[in-house]
Amino acid sequence: MTPRDRLPKRHPSHILCAAAELAFAQALEGSDFFSQSGGRDDYGTDYQIEVAPDGNTTNVRVHVQLKGTDQDANKDGSVSIVVAQANLNYLLHQPYAIYVCYHRPTKRLLMRSAYSVVRQYERAGGE
Repeated sequence: MTPRDRLPKRHPSHILCAAAELAFAQALEGSDFFSQSGGRDDYGTDYQIEVAPDGNTTNVRVHVQLKGTDQDANKDGSVSIVVAQANLNYLLHQPYAIYVCYHRPTKRLLMRSAYSVVRQYERAGGE
């Protein structure tokens, strides 16, 4: 192999990210939500989805931080991911901010509000 034959390899996280985005887009199809915008240059919001019951637009938006993991589920079936404090603080400025986690081994999308994450930390006595 010559130096010119060496090419960068796609990091496995890119494949997981693409799978998470696809699963999330499929979950929105046929629901009362639609993707209003993506937040590629945002530091905490990957998507803004708007509530649209019966096709009526409401301008009620949910800020979504999309995560993905290949880790095994916990014994109770839940899934744990690491969330940076700065990211959590950022999302808390939006009233309906949620984390959505794509668990690739089970092909499940799991959701939790940013507010509930803070409450869990407070009950545990953490910062």
